[in-house]
Amino acid sequence: MKKTINSTYALRQRDVVSQLIIDSSSGPLAEEIKNFVSLEKNITYFWQEPSGISAAFNYGIENAKTDWLWFLNGGDKVIDSLNINNFIYILSSSNSHAIIFQTKIIQASLRTGHPQMWALWPPLLSWIPHPCTLTRRELFDKFGKFDKTLKIAMDYEFWVRCFARDVTVDLISIPISEFDQTGISNSLNKQTKAEVRKVIRRHFWLIVKRWFS
Repeated sequence: MKKTINSTYALRQRDVVSQLIIDSSSGPLAEEIKNFVSLEKNITYFWQEPSGISAAFNYGIENAKTDWLWFLNGGDKVIDSLNINNFIYILSSSNSHAIIFQTKIIQASLRTGHPQMWALWPPLLSWIPHPCTLTRRELFDKFGKFDKTLKIAMDYEFWVRCFARDVTVDLISIPISEFDQTGISNSLNKQTKAEVRKVIRRHFWLIVKRWFS
């Protein structure tokens, strides 16, 4: 958590940027995090009963006041080389519903790429990582928030719903974050695949209809 908060320091010096911490820790650890956050600029701390990542994301959405939302898990980092002026300019100039940048995997020092255009539908699980995606809050108002029954593939299910509608996206090949590959989404690969199959079964005709249209 401290690594993630320290990485956002330069961004949070801008008044247009605020950070929400959704914490489900307990006892001394929760107090330590709360005290650490209280000394930081433009951070608001929230505590939530342990309910999973989707519930934490949704709680953040409900309490966010900004137009753009960016989801970082504990351990993810804003990249050191981020040009903050350019980053904020891109956000303020875009007319899209979402902007997908790039992320680097901390353990492998690899930069994720964007797929070729023909592969953009159906949306692939691997190409929309939330640590490098900025989403307008209005999308969650229109199409609903993350499915709390999904522990890992909540991003995938959300984007299937969005891309079945008229949602526009900017793809920008600039890395903005470093992704911690030791997180839950990589440690539970079997469950991830099972959840993806569940999402495909749920939205099968929606996916097929959009594909052929």
